[in-house]
Amino acid sequence: MEYEGTGLSTGSRVTYRVPSRFGDVTRLCRQGTVAGEPIFDQYTMEVWVPVQPDGSSDDAEPRLIRKESIIEVG
Repeated sequence: MEYEGTGLSTGSRVTYRVPSRFGDVTRLCRQGTVAGEPIFDQYTMEVWVPVQPDGSSDDAEPRLIRKESIIEVG
């Protein structure tokens, strides 16, 4: 099921930005697979996407990635 015309659906491949260890958002990018439906947080007014990063074990918990941090869906 696609989420509101974004192309984000379970199993979609995504490329996303991650913050550096120093707190600033840099050009560090990771890839992974969407592991579930996006979650809207009414307190922060942000949409979070559960992503299983490439290279992580199958039983590892997905990471929640801000929708704005996703730079490519494909």
